[in-house]
Amino acid sequence: MQLNIFLIISTLLIVKPTVNALFLNKFGIEGLPLAYILVAVFAGFVSVGYSRLVIERSLKKAMLLTLRTSILLLLAFGVLLRLNYLEGWVLYFFYIWVAIFAVLTTSQFWILGNIVFNSREAKRLFGFVGAGAIAGGIFGGYLTSALAPLIGTENLLFIGAFFLLISAPITSHIWKKFVSQSQSKYQQKKRVKSVADHPFNLVKSSKHLTYLAIIIGVGALVGKLVDYQFSAAASASIEDPDSLASFFGFWYSTLNILSLLVQLFITARVVGVYGVGSSLFVLPGGVFIGAMAFLVFPELWAAIVIKMFDGTLKQSVNKSAVELLSLPIPLHIKSQTKTFIDVFIDSLATGIGGMLLFFFTTGFDMPVRFVSLLILVCIVLWIITGLKIRREYFRLFNVKLKEANKDKPAKEQFDFGNKSVFEGIQKVIKTGTEGQIIYMLKKVRELEERRLYPDVVTLLKHPSAEVIAEALQTLYFYKDQNAIEAVKPLTRHTDDQVRIEAFEYLIEHSPTDLNKLIEQFLNDPDPEVKGAALVSLATETRDNPELRNLFNLGERIQAEIDRLNNLHEDAETIKLMSLLLQAAGKSNISFFHGFIQSKINATNEAIANQAITAAGASLNRIFVDDILQKLTADSHTKTAQKALSNYGPSIIDDIEDKLEGNGLTEDTLAETPFVVGLIDSQKSVDFLFQLLDHQSIAIRINALRALNSLRINYPHHNFHKSKVLDKIVEEARIYQDTLVALYAQKSIAETAETKNEQVVTARNSLISLLERRLDGNIERIFRLLGLRYPPTDILGAWDGIQSNKPDLRENAVEFMENVLEPNIKQMIIPIIETALLEHVTEDAVKSLDKKVPSEFECIEMLMAGRDVKVKQAVLFLISQLKDGRYRKLVVTQTRSTDSRIRDFAEKALGAIRE
Repeated sequence: MQLNIFLIISTLLIVKPTVNALFLNKFGIEGLPLAYILVAVFAGFVSVGYSRLVIERSLKKAMLLTLRTSILLLLAFGVLLRLNYLEGWVLYFFYIWVAIFAVLTTSQFWILGNIVFNSREAKRLFGFVGAGAIAGGIFGGYLTSALAPLIGTENLLFIGAFFLLISAPITSHIWKKFVSQSQSKYQQKKRVKSVADHPFNLVKSSKHLTYLAIIIGVGALVGKLVDYQFSAAASASIEDPDSLASFFGFWYSTLNILSLLVQLFITARVVGVYGVGSSLFVLPGGVFIGAMAFLVFPELWAAIVIKMFDGTLKQSVNKSAVELLSLPIPLHIKSQTKTFIDVFIDSLATGIGGMLLFFFTTGFDMPVRFVSLLILVCIVLWIITGLKIRREYFRLFNVKLKEANKDKPAKEQFDFGNKSVFEGIQKVIKTGTEGQIIYMLKKVRELEERRLYPDVVTLLKHPSAEVIAEALQTLYFYKDQNAIEAVKPLTRHTDDQVRIEAFEYLIEHSPTDLNKLIEQFLNDPDPEVKGAALVSLATETRDNPELRNLFNLGERIQAEIDRLNNLHEDAETIKLMSLLLQAAGKSNISFFHGFIQSKINATNEAIANQAITAAGASLNRIFVDDILQKLTADSHTKTAQKALSNYGPSIIDDIEDKLEGNGLTEDTLAETPFVVGLIDSQKSVDFLFQLLDHQSIAIRINALRALNSLRINYPHHNFHKSKVLDKIVEEARIYQDTLVALYAQKSIAETAETKNEQVVTARNSLISLLERRLDGNIERIFRLLGLRYPPTDILGAWDGIQSNKPDLRENAVEFMENVLEPNIKQMIIPIIETALLEHVTEDAVKSLDKKVPSEFECIEMLMAGRDVKVKQAVLFLISQLKDGRYRKLVVTQTRSTDSRIRDFAEKALGAIRE
């Protein structure tokens, strides 16, 4: 992987200086604004086409197609250049392709990295792998600088093609060995960092993300303006294209080195001492100095100065400041918006930069030096947005800390205030509550800041086992720090999770005596210590067959299984069997699939639940059917839901396939919404909306409950407000029809002269069912409203409506009157008011603009609905009434597609004929 990114970035640093030099030599600086605009336009088209390619084919094919196409284009451009045909629109096309190549290949590489490495490996190894990118950035530019005057610019393209020619088989080999041969489709899809289905809406809905996108966008725009001045000054001073390519290659590599030095020796001190609020203004401050210098002295040295400030500070101090700014944003949202902000915002900034330059330099014939004025205007916007995001940053942190401490009195709440980032984090770690400390440790893991290491180590003595486990997870990623002696005693902690995390830390951080240390724990006389060691080793070696074989992990797990099978089942053996199931599930060894399957149906609930969890952890297709069957078993439902959700969005495809093939019972299908409701994906929302049309009321209400859960936990998805409104109208109509039918049936029951007990029983059964249906209707209405308005507020009002306390009910009605839109309020408030009545009255019916139906009209209306149980109850009543007037209605139901309705209709028809 490191070699691969080295080759890709080296190629980029060869072709970028080359195309810049050729372009400027042919078109001059006047051609750049149009080129910027075309890059932005074509980047948009390519991103759409590329997304479709990945969806319709595969990431592997898309990556190889990109590399092979790039090789052919480089060879073609090289040949055309040697034949002196590389001019006009061909040169524009070359310039645009290089810009898109830079974004596309690097993006593909890091997506591949997320598939090849699990989350822990990625965090641990991406720094090492990324060193290949840094080396490539330095090597490629200097190679260009050295070779361009010697062999000519045109021949550099063949060197770039040669590098990519090596990269393509490396990519293919990585995919074959570390993806195709070792990962299921679920593992592959889960490891791709998801790109949000509606990233624009996500950014738009968050003030913090909006400010962040603006700052990144303004920074990218300034970068384009700076690049324009740098290119203009260079092309004005250096006329020979080979020398110009050499100049660009030298400075691109030099800027990479300077950026690395600033990152290593300056960034930590600047960001740490001055905090996120001040360090955010270092880059605009540096660019301001450079812009002023170029405005006064429009010469090459001034252009180099402004480019140096932009190039070195953007990838060091500013990058760290922006990463800190995104700290309060949940990690899953951050990953979903990253691609959108990095690609779309950068392309948008490129297009805007091109238009501004085109307008001012061509339209107003403004000299290059005065582009500095545009840069200064952008810096003002940059600083204003920086001040706003700083305030929002501290506000968000305070909100998150209060949520983590919501059970404490207000006076005990921790206030992040305007402290520096590290001071605030240290204060939380030292004095925060358990929930606050755990929240902050998750944020520390995103930072991996060395200065926080001692504070995290102190948490190993915290009274909370959950805090200790989180601290161990955090320390795991401090590669250059060693807390082995402090961690060793925790391998005998009373909490299983603490022991497991301690072993994982030791496996990662132990020095050369790793084998001896692990052997010691694997042969420990305490079975629980041995079991925890096996779980940790299984986790760490899941994607490392060599290390797994070194410790004979499979044989050790099997030996422990054989030993336990010969022991009497007691509390200790049950606990040890649970640890072995964990190890088997996390080991990714197919040999143990049979063992896991055999325990899924174990009579002991604890073992069966652990087997279900292990099956979900394996992410193997063979367990899906077994876990689905456990959804309807009360003692296993929650465990099965979580295990299936672990498969990620791909499990929804499996559920849909079974649904289309009638491979799920209605009871099992009724539980699947709760599985889907745990999966953060737009696909989850769309699938649950499909279930809202299901004829089963149980499935519809469960789908709504799951949608409410998704809306609360993942509000950034599209919850189809127009569809929600249609459903609210439909449920309101059903409620009104059910209410008038209930009133009619109750009136008939009270006034009927018949003493036939069977008719009375049938009618009372229908009345009871209609009352339950009304309760269900009103809940569905509120849950639908929770998809259109803030769900916690609406569901809180629903609790108030259900309360026996009159003041809570009145407050709930008043709240609904204030929050609902006029058209919805006019429809819903009368329904809520009737729901509060103890008895349905004629006035209540009339308040809904409904007339009281006759018995025939009532039965006809209920038979026209789609509620299976209501139809069954009505047909049963007809069978007891034996009234010939209903013959035609009953005959219609004998042709129903539902066998249950047909059976009741046949019996009712037989009773009428008697």
